[in-house]
Amino acid sequence: MSTSLLYHAFGIRGYNHVNTQFIGGDVFFWIEDKSENLRCPVCRSRHIIRKGSITRWFKSVPIGKKMVWIVLSIKRVYCSICKLTRQVKHKFAEPRRSYTKAFERYVLDLSKYMTIQDVAQHLGVSWDIVKEIQKKYLKRRYSQPKLNKLKLIAIDEIAVKKGHKYLTVVLDLITGAVVFVGDGKGSESLDPFWKRLNRYKSNIKAVAIDMSPAYISAILDKLPQAQIVFDHFHVIKLYNDKLSKLRRQLYKQVSEKDKAVIKGTRWLLLKNPENLDQSRNEQQRLQKALEINQPLAMAYYGV
Repeated sequence: MSTSLLYHAFGIRGYNHVNTQFIGGDVFFWIEDKSENLRCPVCRSRHIIRKGSITRWFKSVPIGKKMVWIVLSIKRVYCSICKLTRQVKHKFAEPRRSYTKAFERYVLDLSKYMTIQDVAQHLGVSWDIVKEIQKKYLKRRYSQPKLNKLKLIAIDEIAVKKGHKYLTVVLDLITGAVVFVGDGKGSESLDPFWKRLNRYKSNIKAVAIDMSPAYISAILDKLPQAQIVFDHFHVIKLYNDKLSKLRRQLYKQVSEKDKAVIKGTRWLLLKNPENLDQSRNEQQRLQKALEINQPLAMAYYGV
């Protein structure tokens, strides 16, 4: 087998082909390092002394239905500069992995069209290996998204499990992508995000948050040019709480006769006018309650 075939078919460059074996329906390609490429894996010095080797098998891209294995005797060398003995690095596979980089790319391509279990069965590997490859790719691809194009963002915390475990999430409102996840909640959980943001020339125009004083203070300090926007959910929730509080206060002040009219109108106050049920006389009951209490009517209609 030529070295060009090793490279174009299996992504292996800088090695010589030694032998090919067919064992149990699988294909084994034996390769070895080129002598001129042997160097210290740290300082890259050529002043080395060979100290034996260890044989390893790496699963690679299959040929048809036959599994392919790359077999390499990894050299151990003593470096006269570093004064240490180390294994020579192999470039076609990640450290502590039993499969090649070409195999990883093949798994990711198949994952676009097949489930994890289907890919594992097709390639003769465990479910965990396919999942490991996917997780590593997602971490490399999305763990450090670029922040230079951020214009509109949202900041909020979410509970991930019992025991008050929280995460702070920063969302790009234009693309919908999560650009940062911090441990805990509050302004201190955003410190790594601000450090990363300082490396980019971002031009954030607006930030959507809840009414947390900690978030407000952090944004005024870190993004003084950005407009603070309170999200719709918390604005409506605060309005509904104030409306219920006012209703209870007025209920204590009116006569017993008027209390019978006001009683049970809380959910009517929180309904949109067009959603009132005419068959249950909700419109009439609400109108009567509002006539009795003008402050309640003014609050309900947002006057």
